[in-house]
Amino acid sequence: MGTAAQIRYFRVRAGKPPGEVAKHLGLNEAWYYDLETRDDELASTLTLFQAIELASVLGVRLHDLLSVGALPDEKIPLVDLPSRIKAHLARDGISIDKFEEQVGWELHDFLQSPVKAAAESPIIFLQALSEHLGINWLSVLPDENAV
Repeated sequence: MGTAAQIRYFRVRAGKPPGEVAKHLGLNEAWYYDLETRDDELASTLTLFQAIELASVLGVRLHDLLSVGALPDEKIPLVDLPSRIKAHLARDGISIDKFEEQVGWELHDFLQSPVKAAAESPIIFLQALSEHLGINWLSVLPDENAV
């Protein structure tokens, strides 16, 4: 089952109408409808924290919505990613500009304040960054009980 179907399934199971979930997340109904019909919509439009809130509203964990099964054993706090980026740059001998080009995202704000930047960027940003750092992006998911 894809991400969109998972969202729809959990919403129906929770007994919540789409408009109620949309309102709770601060989304319009058309945007929420896209979450239930397009598998890539969650990662491409919601921030990590919005996605965690969606999962909470539906009474599940984020990785349940993502249909990912077991989470990786390694946990990497978001605040550790800037040091990993700097180590990657040093190891590969590339500039931040070159790395931004590879990742496809500007990283200055993320390097300064990773939690704030993650709260303002879609999940796809973390996925792209993690891929280029050679880590599983799911390892940066925060403990949902701490959010």
